[in-house]
Order: sequence, then C-alpha cells, then structure tokens
Amino acid sequence: MNPVPTASPASAAPLIYAGRIASIDTFRGITILAMIFVNDVAGVKHIPAWMKHVPSGVNGMTFVDVVFPAFLFIVGMSIPYAIQAREAKGEGARQIWQHILLRTLALLVLGVFMVNAEGGNYNKAAMLLDIRPWSILLYLFAAMIWNRYPKTPEKQQLYKGLQLAGIAGLVALFFLYRGGEAGDQMMRPHWWGILGLIGWAYLYSCAVYLGSGRSLVAVTGMVAVFLALHLGRRGPAMQLAAPLSWLKGQAGNASHAAVTLSGVALSLLIFNKDPKAEYRSILPQMLAMGLLLAVAGYFLQPLYGIEKNAATPSWSLFSAAICVGVFAFLYWLMDVKGKERWAVFLRPAGAEPLLTYFLPFIFYALLSWLGITVLGDYLGSGFVGVLRSIGVALLMLWAVKGLIRLGIRLHV
Repeated sequence: MNPVPTASPASAAPLIYAGRIASIDTFRGITILAMIFVNDVAGVKHIPAWMKHVPSGVNGMTFVDVVFPAFLFIVGMSIPYAIQAREAKGEGARQIWQHILLRTLALLVLGVFMVNAEGGNYNKAAMLLDIRPWSILLYLFAAMIWNRYPKTPEKQQLYKGLQLAGIAGLVALFFLYRGGEAGDQMMRPHWWGILGLIGWAYLYSCAVYLGSGRSLVAVTGMVAVFLALHLGRRGPAMQLAAPLSWLKGQAGNASHAAVTLSGVALSLLIFNKDPKAEYRSILPQMLAMGLLLAVAGYFLQPLYGIEKNAATPSWSLFSAAICVGVFAFLYWLMDVKGKERWAVFLRPAGAEPLLTYFLPFIFYALLSWLGITVLGDYLGSGFVGVLRSIGVALLMLWAVKGLIRLGIRLHV
C-alpha cells in the first residue's frame, strides 16, 4: 500500500492515507463482541469478581469497566475518517453539521427508548402492549428508519415509505408506553442510556475537532478541559446563573467526551501516515500518549478515586490509556506486519456495530416472550454460564453476518 493524497473540498482538511486501517475495524469488532459478552455475563451467578463491574462507591475497575469507554474511544477514532469521507463526496460544513446533529438526535432517541424498555421503568399492568413485543417492535422500527437502503432509483419511494412507517411506529410506541407506580407516566429520560451517552460525547468531540481546525494540540488540551469541567461539576464551587444551569448537568458527560477525544487524538497520530513506512515514529508516539494518560490518571486518583458509574477522571484516563495500548498492538500486528486473517470473524461486528448491539436485546425479548429461559441454575451459573455468554456473543456475530447478506445494515 502506498500513501495516496486525496484532496478535500475543504481547504483546512488534511490529506489522508488512502489505505484501509484494518486495526480500527478490528478494535471496533472486539469492543462490540466484548460489550455483548459483558452484558450477558452480568446475569451469571457465582463467577469471579473481575468478570463483573466494580460496585458503585468502590475504588477500582475491572476489564468489564473498560468496555463502554472502549466504545467511546473507537467512536472518537472514527470521527476524522468519517468527516473526511463526507468531504470527499463533496459535502460542505453545513451538510456535515446537519449529519452530526441528526446522528446525535438519533442516538439520544434510541437511548431513551431502550432505557424505558429496561430496568423496571415500565408499568406492566398499565401498558396496553406487553413490554417484550414492545421492545421487539422498537428495534424493528429503528431498523426501518436507519437501514442503509440500496440506491436503486425505482425503489426509493418504497424505502421512503418504510422510513416513514418506522417513524410512525416509534411515535405509536411512545404513546403506548406507561411507567411509574400508578401507570400514569409517559416515557421520559431517566438517563440517556448507553447510546445517548455516546451521542453526547460524539457531539462534543465533533465540535472540538472541527472547531479547533482539526488540531492535535487543541484536541489533547480539550481532554484536560473536559475533565476539569467534570471535577468542577462535583465540587460546590461551580455556580452558574439560572439560564446556564443546565450546563452543570451536561458536565456529567464531560468524562465520556474526554475518552472520545482521546480516541480522536490517537486517530490524528495515524490519520495521514503510511503504517509500513512510518511506524517507527508512530508507535513511540502512541506509547507516549498511553503513558501520559496513565500517569495523569494515577495523580488524579485521590480526587474521587476510580469509579465507572461516577465517570471519575481517573477511570476515564486509565480506560483511555488501556485503549491506546490495545490499539497500538493491533496497529503493529495488522497494519504494520499485515497479520489480518485471524480477525475475519470480527468483521461483521466491526462493520455493523449498532445492528450487533441491538441483536441480544431482540434475542432475549423474544425468548422471554416465548417463555424460554437460558438463565436457569445450570446455564446461568459458574463456568457453564460464562461459556453460555461466550456462545451468545458468537451467535450474535453469526446472526449479524446473515442479516448483512439480507441487506440489513444500520447507520445513524
């Protein structure tokens, strides 16, 4: 592979290396596979503590606590490439920002719907439709809206109709929903959900990346700014006037944005470089970045400790440092040494992360609706339960591969 400069319509946009960065797709696939596994194994009893999230209020983290920030990190890594791809198609700043805002809105909407479908927020007796088919319909309508339909001219009216039907379906599900002890509450954002948190971090990171002129120095500096904002939110010193008081609540997403921006920064280290020709300078920079993040996390640990649920700065920094280390190894193995074949089975998840993320929720909602359980005393406990969770994760990879062949590919 040779570095091929491709001109962008935007004069400020850098030239990029035209070859495929295999390690980015693989890192995304590993993250999605791990997310499915840890979500599933969370219901397994009698397994080691290192296979569970560290409880709230406890200073520490396990590999499970790194999975969500790894997704934030890979979202950040993808931002420069995604924006460059849109510019290469001739899109200007207005169109790019329209896409960013619509994508953020989609993630927030999906996040809120998913939160209300889980965790006992719904009132079973008050709902006209059982929550299990309600949930299945949620993902069906989402697929109708955000599927990547073919560009076949004669079928565009059909595809538009499917999207409109999906939107109407989500509206109907919204009005069918009932929550609260009395069953008189409509759907509301108890919290933004995983996808919603990703949406806010994505929006802030895009704003920093584009607003800074795509500067590595500025992006890195904003990691510190967002962490400082998070610390300020937790302290009594942050007092804002009434019209700006909402910013204090939004500061809760600052640590997530810091992780995402760390991914943007790492991406900028490799963005316009040929891995095989320039790895001797790239890899030391990656390792230096990971070390800097880890050292910063160590020195900030006395401030609120390491805790995922509170999104403390040390948790964010240690998670980002781990992601840098893992990606540096994948980059060396796959893009420098060319060892790619081992990761073929991860390609479906890397190519369709949202679809892969949805499938387990559909799977378990369907099983529950049919009265089938896979969390009994035998399959839901110990080593056998862990094997079952691994099997579920691999089953989802196989299923998404089949759905891709059927033309189902989600993109918000």
